[in-house]
Amino acid sequence: MKKQIKILIYTIMVISLITCGFVGFQRIQVENNYDQVGIAIKYSDILRISIEQEKTVEEVLAHYKELGVTNILVKETTVASVSDKDYTNYKNLGEVSLVEGYILRFNYPQEKEIKPDMRYIVSDNPAVIKNIVDTFALKGIELEGYQVDDIYFLEIGDAGAALTGMGLGFDVAALNKAADMGFNISLQLKSWQDPTEESVEALIENISAIKNVDTIYFADANVTAPTSQAFQEYIEKHQLGFIEFTTTKQKGFETLANATSDGRKDYKVVRLHTLEDPKVETMSVDDIIDRYDLALEERNNRVFLFKLGTTAEPEAAIATYDESITRFIETAEAAGYTISNNIPDYNLPTYPVWVSLVAGLASVMVFILFMQALGFAKTGITLGILGTLGYALLLLKGYVNLGCQLMALFGSVMFPTYAIIKVVDDEEKNIKDTILAFLKICLISFGGVLTIIGCLSKTNFAIGLDVFMGVKAAVVLPIALVLFYYIFTAHRFDFRYYKGLLDKKISYGSLILIGVLAVALFVYVSRTGNTGTATDLERGFRQFLDNLLGVRPRTKEFLISYPILLALLYYGYKEKYIIAIIFAVIGPISLVNTYAHIHTPVVISLIRSAYGILFGIIIGLIFIGAIKLLVKVIQKCQTQLK
Repeated sequence: MKKQIKILIYTIMVISLITCGFVGFQRIQVENNYDQVGIAIKYSDILRISIEQEKTVEEVLAHYKELGVTNILVKETTVASVSDKDYTNYKNLGEVSLVEGYILRFNYPQEKEIKPDMRYIVSDNPAVIKNIVDTFALKGIELEGYQVDDIYFLEIGDAGAALTGMGLGFDVAALNKAADMGFNISLQLKSWQDPTEESVEALIENISAIKNVDTIYFADANVTAPTSQAFQEYIEKHQLGFIEFTTTKQKGFETLANATSDGRKDYKVVRLHTLEDPKVETMSVDDIIDRYDLALEERNNRVFLFKLGTTAEPEAAIATYDESITRFIETAEAAGYTISNNIPDYNLPTYPVWVSLVAGLASVMVFILFMQALGFAKTGITLGILGTLGYALLLLKGYVNLGCQLMALFGSVMFPTYAIIKVVDDEEKNIKDTILAFLKICLISFGGVLTIIGCLSKTNFAIGLDVFMGVKAAVVLPIALVLFYYIFTAHRFDFRYYKGLLDKKISYGSLILIGVLAVALFVYVSRTGNTGTATDLERGFRQFLDNLLGVRPRTKEFLISYPILLALLYYGYKEKYIIAIIFAVIGPISLVNTYAHIHTPVVISLIRSAYGILFGIIIGLIFIGAIKLLVKVIQKCQTQLK
């Protein structure tokens, strides 16, 4: 490759990475200023505490206002609920009963209209019955009803579970009392099939009568009327609630969020963190605080919902509940956050399309350098030009998200790959040069970090509407490319070698080694992303590191990969160490992929990476010393045996 072309490649790469760095710096400014936190509790829990402690709802609300709670989350009223501790439904409030038809027929033998094989909503409250009938009618469901004296019967037939879980609006008068006490009201809406404009407008009319409504959440797998213009106009005046680990599965949320974002420039979304119901019952106050603190510091969640346990003795559950709220508020304020009932929208700066184009060019340049290292410089340049044109075409055609996702993935693959093949050679090094070579690998790999930041630092990625694409590919492809490089550069087109490799007899020991390696790689890949699981021992170790350091480094980096990489650099790569190179490349891959979680503040990821590198060097030097000692012991034993 000519010198002028190399200079051009490095110049383009530097410009691209500087652009990415500027985008990252702007993002850090937004993240640092996003420091207001809301504390939410469920209205159903308020009602339950009121019943358990024989206090008025106003007295309970006053208590939690004094504790520092800012938001009341209230689920839309339904006929019934699967939980007997949920008081946002008429059944648990004692307003209605669900009775089988044969029982009613037994009690009212003279009423021939009652069908024994049907189920009925039964109530003596005409206002409740009217609300059920009118709301269901708006949603396209006509209920057949009867009245015997002052008792009302509504036939719900075979669709009982679906109907009794359908939303019936909100108790406006009760929620306005909470609003008058200074609480923000966060509404959680139920969905229904085929919403009409009339039914949507009726819902909007109901919730518009509630004071201090700040955020709208959704309770079901489908979001309420995401394409309704009337509903979109209502959301534009409020906020959308993104429930961490839940909302990504809610169909229609992304449509509604994008439609109300002024062309993706001003999203009305706030992220909420809470515990899954089963974990509320099993976690101690310390565990709850650790979990919520992690969600606050390491992810841009700004509303935290506390839930009242249902299985413990009521007073004990309430005491745990109160202590959790109080301690979390203290923890958040000590960390510099402000408890507020006015959480601002979270929006990163927007940039022209050309910024995304420039941000992705570094990935193309490092690919060309990789192809040159293989001996295919012209092919690399040709493919690089074609790739750049394809990327530019995607951006110009309006597929900015897809283009940026592809280029972020490409950078996450190519930078750690090139870092390894550029630095790991067959020369033995002293400790100083080993550490410098290791830091050089980390520095080159960081180009992938900047590419991800430059391409994906957009609000839709930060709030969770879109995510880094190709997580599994990002961890597998660099390993494959590094293996290919070292095998190909050693043997190139020596087909006799490859044929001999395939024809070679495999011993049982080799089979066992291959099996162990395959299992290790399977565990590594399957544990990547948000779907992996950890053992209790590993979770305990992670928690120890969190408590000790504040930000936990990746164990696969500093405990496994970096020490092996340092040993390879120290002793020099040999073909017999081919298995070691697989584990050595995992560290740089993990370093880059740490930044693929756009909802995690950049500074937190930088601290995590720094800890990983520092502890990796320390443990790596210990590992090298252990190898030296082991070699001496083996040599001494061999000498004595002779």
